[in-house]
Amino acid sequence: MRQTCRDYLANFVRFTSFVAVLAFLASPAFSEPLSIVLIEVSGFKNTRGTLNCRLFTKAADFPDGEGIVTLRVPITGPNSSCSFSSVEPATYAIAVVHDENGNGKLDKNFVGVPSEGYGVSNNKTYALSAPKWNESTFTLGTNESKTLQVKLRY
Repeated sequence: MRQTCRDYLANFVRFTSFVAVLAFLASPAFSEPLSIVLIEVSGFKNTRGTLNCRLFTKAADFPDGEGIVTLRVPITGPNSSCSFSSVEPATYAIAVVHDENGNGKLDKNFVGVPSEGYGVSNNKTYALSAPKWNESTFTLGTNESKTLQVKLRY
């Protein structure tokens, strides 16, 4: 069969489109593996409510802001965990709350002291002040799985 100029052009366009899609899929931005952060939390005083885990990228939001992702998981015993998957390589901090009453926030008394359990990555917490960003950060590399142990403070 004789191929016409129009057929030739249509096949060429399909082929170059296919090659362009393959090049895009092979590009570093698309194929760069993402990382996982597992948070193992211990020290629960009861199993009421949920464990709220927040992932932060900015000092200004930490530790009481919304963060970039919040996970809420049931508490199964004295230890529970949450896992952030498909995380891009960067510097992060984690804040966790034993949200006993399920209102989605860390409750505090009239003086501002937390009345529910809380913790942060690197476990630097203080009785009379909020955890500090520079003491709570960790760096996550490409295709890295990181497990952090967090001890609740009540």
